[in-house]
Amino acid sequence: MKKVTGLFVFMALAMLVHIEAQAETQSQGVDAEQFYVGGGLGFNSLPGAGSATGFQIIGGYEFKTKLNDDITSALELGYMDTGNFDHINNTTRSDDVNGAWVAMVESVPLTRKAGMLARLGYDFGDDDGLLLGTGLQYKFTTKIAMRMEYVARQHVNSLQANVLFKF
Repeated sequence: MKKVTGLFVFMALAMLVHIEAQAETQSQGVDAEQFYVGGGLGFNSLPGAGSATGFQIIGGYEFKTKLNDDITSALELGYMDTGNFDHINNTTRSDDVNGAWVAMVESVPLTRKAGMLARLGYDFGDDDGLLLGTGLQYKFTTKIAMRMEYVARQHVNSLQANVLFKF
């Protein structure tokens, strides 16, 4: 029930932001050029279990309307796999934390190509609960960008490096 409630809350917030922004600018429809995909590496830590290197994949939609004429909003869905954590107490057991997540991402430009971002979301996987993140993004072209982010979940914290490809 907790997972369903979290998904409902974030989808409702995303819809409200999008509907209000659309009403303000009266833009129409979904633009395929606003979709993007990406992925990268995550350098993860879990208290009591050490660290692990994993991966994530991302799919997102960047809304056309900008808040305050420069802040970009996007809704992202993704999947994260931390890789195996080796317990510090030298047992043979290892933990692998993975699962799907959804987040709203706000991006504020610093220059024409660089920006900082903040994320608020919900993880539905093994580490279910809220997730918060902040980072930097650099746009190589209008279609390719790289992100460096720090994302904190309920138990796992990650330093992530991702490449995004816009359609």
